[in-house]
Amino acid sequence: MPTERLTRDNYQILIDELNASADKKYRDFHSSLVPNEQKCRILGVRMPRLREIGRDIAKQDPRGFLEICGDDFYEERILRAIVTGLIKPADFADLCALADGFLPYVNSWAVCDCFCSGLKAVKKYRAEFFEHIGEYLSGNEWEQRVALVIMLCYYLDGEYIDRVLIRTDSVKSDKYYVQMAQAWLLATALAKCPEPALEYYRHNNLGRAVLNKAVQKAVESRRIDAETKIFLRRLQNS
Repeated sequence: MPTERLTRDNYQILIDELNASADKKYRDFHSSLVPNEQKCRILGVRMPRLREIGRDIAKQDPRGFLEICGDDFYEERILRAIVTGLIKPADFADLCALADGFLPYVNSWAVCDCFCSGLKAVKKYRAEFFEHIGEYLSGNEWEQRVALVIMLCYYLDGEYIDRVLIRTDSVKSDKYYVQMAQAWLLATALAKCPEPALEYYRHNNLGRAVLNKAVQKAVESRRIDAETKIFLRRLQNS
């Protein structure tokens, strides 16, 4: 990336850089993994390069970048996710503003998960932010997925596991990417907090689709013991 600070007048510098870094074969491959994103809006820039560009932007004027960042290409949304995560919030309200401001740009699992995994400032405001993301669970499918993936990334421990499981159980959605996030979270919970997670599986109120996906992911995991997998298969077939 050029060292020149990006503005609305020279924003094309970024688009040119993205096009120069694009790989058409990778675009063809990656577009199949993000089926709800139009292929024509994916340039095909690999994630290590996007992270490199994002870090360069964050060293210059990250908040200014968020004001001018476009939405024409998938890579722009990924860069917005990366740069947002690299900003150090001034306080809890600032963290909420950054997170809330990103929500309208989430339109795929990839953008969602990149944003959630990079939002490291959550660790500084865990208690307050846990309450805040509860509001996302009553939003649209992508807001719900953001809440679920943030809980997966930052709240699967002894302090929060019971509340995380209650929240996950309360989500009733027929949206595929919400259900997949629930299943991913529940399978990971078995690995990180096995006793409360296993008890939850015994008394869950999940729909059959989410339960089957959760069991499938757990059974495929190397972090879950054979005895637990036998129980899960029985649960799945009951």
